[in-house]
Amino acid sequence: MSFTPTPHPVLVAPSLDDIRRMTEKYGSEKVAQLLTLREDKILAEKLDPYRHGFDLPHWGEADSLLKDNAELLVLGGNRASKTEWAAKRIVQTLINIPEARVWCLHTTNKSSIEMQQNVIYKYLPSEFKELRKNKVTNVQYTQKNGFSDGTFILPNKSQCFFMNYAQKREVIEGGEVDLIWCDELVPLDWVETLRYRIVTRLGKLMVTFTPVHGYSPVVKEYVSGCKFTEFKDAELLGSGVHVAGAPAGKMPYKARCHGRSAAIMWFHSQLNPYNPFEQLKKILAGKKPYETRIRAYGWADNVSGNQFPRFTDANIIPSKDVPKEGTNYMVCDPAGARNWFMLWLRVTETGEMYVYREWPDLSEGEWAMPDSSADGRVGSAQRNNCARSIDDYKSLIREMEGDEEICERFIDPRAGGSKASMDEGGISLIEMLDGGDAPMHFRPAAGIRIEQGVAMINDGFAYDHNQPLTAINHPKLYVSEDCQNLIYCLREWTGKDGDKGATKDPIDCLRYLMVMDPEYQGNNSMRSWGGGSY
Repeated sequence: MSFTPTPHPVLVAPSLDDIRRMTEKYGSEKVAQLLTLREDKILAEKLDPYRHGFDLPHWGEADSLLKDNAELLVLGGNRASKTEWAAKRIVQTLINIPEARVWCLHTTNKSSIEMQQNVIYKYLPSEFKELRKNKVTNVQYTQKNGFSDGTFILPNKSQCFFMNYAQKREVIEGGEVDLIWCDELVPLDWVETLRYRIVTRLGKLMVTFTPVHGYSPVVKEYVSGCKFTEFKDAELLGSGVHVAGAPAGKMPYKARCHGRSAAIMWFHSQLNPYNPFEQLKKILAGKKPYETRIRAYGWADNVSGNQFPRFTDANIIPSKDVPKEGTNYMVCDPAGARNWFMLWLRVTETGEMYVYREWPDLSEGEWAMPDSSADGRVGSAQRNNCARSIDDYKSLIREMEGDEEICERFIDPRAGGSKASMDEGGISLIEMLDGGDAPMHFRPAAGIRIEQGVAMINDGFAYDHNQPLTAINHPKLYVSEDCQNLIYCLREWTGKDGDKGATKDPIDCLRYLMVMDPEYQGNNSMRSWGGGSY
């Protein structure tokens, strides 16, 4: 047989033995018809990829994330199809939404022509490529110069504009947009400005790139405090935990961003059948793991050094699963120009510890937000209604606790022991809290080194990640899902911003609890009770 089927990554070519068996079963005329249809489909894909190209399965998953969120960051390995996906979605929006406004941004005008405009032109149906220019329609493209004047307009008055980060940022000030696509190294301040351009039209923002330059400010802004929702096998990395929170032998695939309507998806190179993955495997053979994570899975490591690598989803539990019985402890970190931060912890008879309440929680706002600085930026919860008196804080605490019995309360030893001004009697904050009609006794937490406290927190979170959770193999320290501000800070705090770090206070509170070695107090236990002096 002289005919050889054209190879195709999706329409798998039948072997000669397959063709012989089909011919015996269906006859040569039927088999010839099927093979011709296959060849026609392959040719149609080349001529009109918009109508006849194949949408890969993970493209549909990305579509769902973008539908449910205002923003989607797609981090991809090499040739993971993120550019193809985004370009086709740009064309679909322009065709399906009359008078749509779409912006596409790249590093420079030259890179926009080479990396973005050519792929968008590829997905334009042929009837649009052949349109004559008139008062509305204007689609003029050359391979050398891209789209004329950096824009094109379809007959339904939808218009696409091409911009680049080498331009002054003023080019993106103003305007209402249905869809924005930022490809490669978009600056963080551009992303922050572009968000305002999609508000009026309830538009969408897509950001795509391979993070070859590592943990960039934009990656940090999206990934900081994110919640991983799905992982996929990582055959090039072998077994073992390669990313904090990832199961053995897997890499992140999807995540929800912290604090806003945004999601992240990692396009793994192996998911694209059009990509010669076997060749990529040969290139990456012998490379360091961090390069493999970037090139094959689109993962950039946080080089700034999160201090709690043992904190994973296994340490976060639904609020309903916090035991009702146990010994309760409370801690606070006072501040002058911002709100105090407070935590409540319950110790069970078997020694497990559960952080079951925080203040401020998300109902008061976010304590810290993602930012280009190592430990984020100050959130609204630190500043909102922060002019509270000592009595106001005591009333707030008693209102939240209700009839709970608190075994002991701890406080930042420096703030708690510092003397107030002479106008307030020159007494310490601890003495002020212990005074009045409703005294509330606090003990200063032990003033040990920060590194020791961090180590004790990590010990509480620790368990063997490579073994299933059992009655023997499980963490000692858990955090209720209601404590989202603490959870965010645990994921992001590096300590590099020192005392001014936005995520520091919640970490300090948990540190004070751990260094004071809270224990379960049963009926037969010796207990210390507050009151008086010491």
